[in-house]
Parts: sequence; C-alpha cells; structure tokens
Amino acid sequence: MAYRILYSVFQGIYYFLNIFSWLIIINSLLSWFMDPYHPIRSLIRQFVDPVVNPFRRITDRFISSGLPIDLAPLFAFFAINIVMTIIQRLLHQMVSFIY
Repeated sequence: MAYRILYSVFQGIYYFLNIFSWLIIINSLLSWFMDPYHPIRSLIRQFVDPVVNPFRRITDRFISSGLPIDLAPLFAFFAINIVMTIIQRLLHQMVSFIY
C-alpha cells in the first residue's frame, strides 16, 4: 500500500518535471521571437525563472567574455533531466515491490 502511494508521488513529480523542462525549452525559443514583456512569455518566465536564476548566477561567473548567449536554461534543463532519470530508475525498481 505504501509503495503504491510512493510510486504515485514519484510519478507525479516525474510528470511535473517533464512539463517544467518543456517550459524551459519554450521560454528559450520564445526569447528569440517575442518581446520579454509579452503576457505569455511573462507568465512562462514567472514559473521558469526561480529555477533558472541560480544557474544564471553560476554561468555569469564562468562566462565573462560578453557573449549574448544565456546558457543557464541549458544547464537547468540538464539538471532537471538528471533528476528525472534518477526518479525514473526509482520507479522501475519500485515496480518489482508493487507487483
């Protein structure tokens, strides 16, 4: 019983992180075409920025050559995918306990 609840919680977290990683991609692509103050982009940025900003602080320290490329969304995307991989492996291991 407890494994099924835990499995459902991890599955929900996995789906949330999957949607969140797609929001990072969409925000990055929209930054090429839309004004930063467009309502759609502002809404997506409100969700994405709290996760991307710590990576932005890290990349600002390393990349000081003045390049106009923001690599923080890429690093945030990779970090989320690492967490998703760990959760996916946990889910696969938990299946043997449930069934």
